[in-house]
Amino acid sequence: MKKLIQTPKNLITTNYFIGKYTLEGVVNSLVNRSDDAARRKKALLITAKNASSVLKGMNVKIRTEFEDKDIFERNYFMVANHMSYLDILILSSIRPAVFVTSKEMEKTFFLGDMAKLGGSFFVDRVNRRKIKEEVAALENLLHQGFNVFIFPEGTSTDGSQVLPFKKSLFRVPFQTQFPILPICLKYEKYNGEAFGPQNRDNICWYGDMTFGPHFLQLMGTQELEVSLKYLNPLDPKQFASHGELAQRAHQLINDCYMQRN
Repeated sequence: MKKLIQTPKNLITTNYFIGKYTLEGVVNSLVNRSDDAARRKKALLITAKNASSVLKGMNVKIRTEFEDKDIFERNYFMVANHMSYLDILILSSIRPAVFVTSKEMEKTFFLGDMAKLGGSFFVDRVNRRKIKEEVAALENLLHQGFNVFIFPEGTSTDGSQVLPFKKSLFRVPFQTQFPILPICLKYEKYNGEAFGPQNRDNICWYGDMTFGPHFLQLMGTQELEVSLKYLNPLDPKQFASHGELAQRAHQLINDCYMQRN
């Protein structure tokens, strides 16, 4: 009979890699403090490497599907549905990307520090007068060769549906004509049981959930099966506005997710 990973081992392993990630991130920030692009590039590699190790330690099994097998020959403006902070580890382990998150998250204890060390880009959702400046900065990251990643629902959910996409940051691919790569993320099984209302709160982090207790609960995971489907890229030239682009990306991801539900 297969031996399952126990909670203490998950916690010890994860804390080890959090410490390792933090140390490597701080060293990177010091070594590359005068070169933003080099610092961010190294930060993404550090994140991807440690994310893979954490997921392996937690016995997270990821199944990937590609509609185009040559999908990673270039960089993209990436979008996906969002259910948990674990999403970021899963997605980073497959393809490094600059994750776009809020200024509120930047100020959040622990998660904000981890995001900063990982090369995230922070946007101000309160002061929308800064949108032009933020769009220009994200365009620059794309032109530097980075993948830029957003969760356009604007929040994490319980996994029962894909919320409508907020369209403001779709100005970035629309203006730059960079292709959008839609990704459908689905939690399939938790400890051998199909993902659903009976166990989703062990994985999904949403609403007013407190991080600490949820993280400790997640450490009780014995086995987790996840699927990622990378859909065909969207060409912004084929859309009349960034709003239409956002709607199409949502339709593709939502249709894929509901077919797998």
